[in-house]
Amino acid sequence: MTRAIRIRSSPFICIEMALQPELPYIIRRMEPRDISQVLLVDQKVFKDPWPKSVYIHELYFNVYARYFVLQVKSLLQFSPYWPWERQPLEKVHGFVGMRVQSGEGHISTLGVHPQWRGYGFGELLLITALDQALIMNARTVALEVRVSNTTAQSLYHKYEFVLLSSLPGYYQDGEDAFLLQLHLEGRYPDYRRKLEAQRQDLERRCLEQSMVGRAS
Repeated sequence: MTRAIRIRSSPFICIEMALQPELPYIIRRMEPRDISQVLLVDQKVFKDPWPKSVYIHELYFNVYARYFVLQVKSLLQFSPYWPWERQPLEKVHGFVGMRVQSGEGHISTLGVHPQWRGYGFGELLLITALDQALIMNARTVALEVRVSNTTAQSLYHKYEFVLLSSLPGYYQDGEDAFLLQLHLEGRYPDYRRKLEAQRQDLERRCLEQSMVGRAS
C-alpha cells in the first residue's frame, strides 16, 4: 500500500507526494559487463546455451536487437525462515532478447535462473520484450518454444501468441519446436493497455511476496 505525505513549502503552497514501495527487482538494458553473468544463467536454463560470441554480436553489432536483464534486489520468501536481505546487484537472474526488423519482431531468448522461478519474473521479462516490440513498431512478434515446454506455451498463449507451424528437430538435442506468432498491427493502444495491466498486477504480487519475506 502506498503512503502519502504532505509537504508544506510555504503558507500558500502544499505539495502532496505519494511514497511508492520499492520493487524488489529491476529490469534494465543489458550491457557488455553483464555477459559473464548472463552466460551463467543461460547455462542453467538451456540445454543448448549460447556462446559468449553470440551475446557480443547482439550487443555490439546487431542494431535491430534490444536485450534486457533482470536483477533481484531483495531475497523473496522461499520459506518462513528466509530473512529479507539485499542481493549484490552485479548478479543477473534473468534476461530476454527482442529483435525487430522491417516490422517483424522475434524474441530470440528468454530465461530466468531456476532458483527464481515462480515469482512472475519470466512474465515480466516477456512484457518488457513485447513493450519494446511496440516501441520499435513491430507488426508481428514470433518465437520458438520446445514442444515439451508446456509451461512456457501457456504463458505465450496468455499474451495471444498462436501456433504458426512446427519445426522438426529444431533444437540441438533433436527436439521439435513450435513456432508461435503474435499479431500487433492495428492493435497498439489496446495491447499496450493489456501489457500495462498485467505488469501492474505482477508488480503488486512481487511487492506482497517481498513484504512477507521482510516480515519473516
